[in-house]
Amino acid sequence: MAAPNTSIKVALDWTPNTIHSGLFLAKDTGIYEKRGLDVELLSPGPDYDKTPAKRLQDGEVDLAICPSESCIAYQQSGKMQLCAIYAILQRDASAIVSTKLSKISELGDGKIYGSYNARYEDDVVKAMIKKDGGDADGVKLERQQGKLSLFQSLREGHVDATWVFLPWEGVEAELDGVKLNVFRTEDYGVPYGYSPVIAYNASSSKLDKGVLSSFVTGTVEGYRQAMENLDLAVQVLGKHCSPPRSEEFLQRSQQAINDSYSDGSTLGKMSTQRWKTWVDWLSDQGMLGGDRLDVKQLFKNP
Repeated sequence: MAAPNTSIKVALDWTPNTIHSGLFLAKDTGIYEKRGLDVELLSPGPDYDKTPAKRLQDGEVDLAICPSESCIAYQQSGKMQLCAIYAILQRDASAIVSTKLSKISELGDGKIYGSYNARYEDDVVKAMIKKDGGDADGVKLERQQGKLSLFQSLREGHVDATWVFLPWEGVEAELDGVKLNVFRTEDYGVPYGYSPVIAYNASSSKLDKGVLSSFVTGTVEGYRQAMENLDLAVQVLGKHCSPPRSEEFLQRSQQAINDSYSDGSTLGKMSTQRWKTWVDWLSDQGMLGGDRLDVKQLFKNP
């Protein structure tokens, strides 16, 4: 009798979208199964009351999709060794956007930033405001809006700016005729790290090196297929989107994000230098409180 497949529960960072296309392709087309893996992809709850990393810490899942900041924050706290094993995007596809503000410095004029209350997020936004010549202490931070509805809050005028993924909310705005002013971190001297990454709890995990390697190779194949077969990616992801999305939307979103999955190097791989540059910037900005972090403990390429 064949041994049962190894079960792996993955906490998604958001409801299913094109960031996750390769994962759903690998699951639905049998790529994981061929490697002896039974992968379950779990969306956040409707209130997003627990982050993927917290679900991992609590033992509810085996892997978590999260920004690189989560790995850094958990190393600081000592609560868990959150170690990234796969970078879903090699190029940052996120940005702060506004329907009203022409410059990010205008946030410092008492305007409202819709915050996800993520670690370092608000300080990064303030650093961008300051770099643009604005008053970093003048921005009003709104942390009470639901995370999953922040972009809608922006569109309805409840907040003046928020952070989004351009291949998703940006495409939505484009199709709806909504003009967004886009402020990318890199344009304000912020060497933003990998986001999102897939991470595991290196201090307590049932997943051995072989299982992690099998998961990563299967995930690489899933994302490679998403890049090479756009129609298949759209077909598979469309089955999981809630609320449902139109084929035109998914086609445009997949086209937009395909340029970010890879920078020409191997899918999913991470570099020590990029992690170090990001950590050093956070440290230079005083966001790490003087802690010395071991960058090599933040990630590994299985």
